[in-house]
This record gives sequence, structure tokens and C-alpha cells, in this order.
Amino acid sequence: MKTAMVRLFGLTKEILGVILTVMVIQVGLLQAFYVPTGSMEGTILPGEFVLADKVTLGPRTPDWLGIPWTNGGFPIPAVKLPGLRHVEQGDIVVVRTPVDRKTPFVKRVVALEAQVIEIRDKVLLVDGEPFPQPKHQQHVDKATYPVGAPSPGIHPSMGNRDNWGPYKVPDDHVFLMGDNRDDSVDSRYFGSVHESAIIGRARLIALSINNAADIPLIERLRLRRFVTVLD
Repeated sequence: MKTAMVRLFGLTKEILGVILTVMVIQVGLLQAFYVPTGSMEGTILPGEFVLADKVTLGPRTPDWLGIPWTNGGFPIPAVKLPGLRHVEQGDIVVVRTPVDRKTPFVKRVVALEAQVIEIRDKVLLVDGEPFPQPKHQQHVDKATYPVGAPSPGIHPSMGNRDNWGPYKVPDDHVFLMGDNRDDSVDSRYFGSVHESAIIGRARLIALSINNAADIPLIERLRLRRFVTVLD
């Protein structure tokens, strides 16, 4: 009986050690995030798993304590630790937003504190200059909303999807946009976010799976996109 208890105690310690190791890695080093929507298409496709580096921009402790893959849990205060550098324009980041407390978003940083954002006929201007277009940026809607036309979810005082601002980014905040500019819920809708909300910098696509129901299972793996470095 005593031997069984000793074995059980040893097994419990090993399991707890594995759990703790995984938690430390996820909090401080790397973490994979699933992207279900097309807001970053064609840089990141729906159904891809993105690997985020938490060292570069500083680790962020979890802000939700609960049972994994369930809605059971509750929010807890998060702490943002120092990183190797500050966030920069062009970084693709995994971030908490006011839209969803539990589900992180993946977006591109297009402006930093004190910079002025403006969109004119789909052209993004930062401090009056066109923002360098990401390699795979796209506009899927040929129509352009004119000045004064409403966009659901955007406050009328700020304009609409294609004609927005001007807006000065507050101190310690960043302005986020999706590379799929016509189909992205981003800072045009929910405003800039504090730098402390950044969980990590998205570095590569680890896995890519097409979840379309009419495609045979064996064909759903987008093998050519596995381990694709993001830029």
C-alpha cells in the first residue's frame, strides 16, 4: 500500500511538472493561436495556426483562468513584462481587444502613439504619408464607400470603412488593421488598443487546414503553407 502511494505521489509530481513546464512556455516563450476568420487574408488564411513569439515584445501573463476549451472560468488581472524591443509599425501581433475578452485577434500594427491615422478612398495614410502596403494586402470589395456613407459598427463621427479619421493614436497605444482591408473588424471599429494588450508577435504559420465541408479530408491540409514565415 505504501509503495503504491509513493508511486502515485511520484506520478502526480511528474504530471504537475509537465503542466507547469507547458504553462511557462506558453506564458513566456511561444504559443500557437488558431485563426478562424479571413481578416488577415491573404497573409493568413482562415484555418491556420499561427505561432507567436512572446519574447520580442514582452510576455503577458494570462488574463483568464478557467477550464481549457470551455466557457468555464473568470477574468484575472494580466501583467505585461518587458520585451527585447518596443512594438513597431508593420508587426503582426496577437492581441486582446474590446470585442472579445477571451478570443485574441491577429492584426497588423499600422500606427504607434502620437501618429495620425486617416483613410481616404481605401488608401491608408499615417502622418499624411501612404502606409507601405503589406506584400499580401488585399481589397475584396471593388466598391468604395464615399464620405458620409455609414458603415455598420463604425461611429458616424469617424467616417466609414473606406474614408475614416483623422485620428491621433493615444500614448502607449497602437492602431491595428487587418490585411484584408474590406473585411476586417479592427481599430476602425473598436479603436486603438493599449500596448499591454499585445500577447505576442506572430512569426510563422505552423499549420494550415482548409475547413471547407465540401473538400475531402485528405485535401484539407495546405502543406505548402506549413512553416511559412510571416512578414
